Amino acid sequence: MRLEGRAVVVTGASSGIGRAIADRCLAEGALVVATGRRSEALDEIAPGSDRVARIAVDLSHDGAPEQVVGLALERYGRLDGLVHAAGTVWRNEDLRESSDAAVRSFVDDNLTTAIRMARAAYIPMTAAGRGSIVLIGSQLAHIAVPGYATYCATKGGVISFARALAVDGGPLGVRVNVVSPGLVRTPMAYVGREDFDDAAPAIALRHPLRRIGEPEDMAGPAVFLLSDDSSWMTAQTMIVDGGFTAS
Repeated sequence: MRLEGRAVVVTGASSGIGRAIADRCLAEGALVVATGRRSEALDEIAPGSDRVARIAVDLSHDGAPEQVVGLALERYGRLDGLVHAAGTVWRNEDLRESSDAAVRSFVDDNLTTAIRMARAAYIPMTAAGRGSIVLIGSQLAHIAVPGYATYCATKGGVISFARALAVDGGPLGVRVNVVSPGLVRTPMAYVGREDFDDAAPAIALRHPLRRIGEPEDMAGPAVFLLSDDSSWMTAQTMIVDGGFTAS
């Protein structure tokens, strides 16, 4: 119960990593605001619980991050943590064929929205003199593979932003850290890779731990960074990828 009584916003909670983190936060005693784009999926999170508020919203829309944070403050009277897990993937990219509109939309979804969501949470956190912001990066911010140039750039930007905000926020009581997942079995793993299930066993062997990640593998690190167990930790990135980047 490391998060008992603390109010935490989790974005991208409709599925995958965000959903696993929302579930784990609830199990650790948190008061959760879960947001995503699909209301029917959000309704599956702890049905009937009075410790979860759900809001279906597109965070790229003007005012949406503030709306989510406002719900936390209205419902719980405080905001102690943010986990920003919402995002998208652009796989098999050929930059020569990328349109300005497509690049702009992708950068907005992965980087601009992370900055705006963090800003919305940062304001009440600094006013209260406490808070922990956890952004979801990627192992591809640390290594490069073909077909991911823009994706690597957006996730690298998330990490640089988190480090800089941590330096600003530290004297004000706010910590900022990043969890960088490796390949995790989520709906996004299948985008542009419909043969994922067939390829998974061979991909798993490229990891020292000999398996692909599961959403729950990201929940523990996120809760650790939200909790007092990491109270002297900020501006850091935890790469959780089964050892892939080391190999």
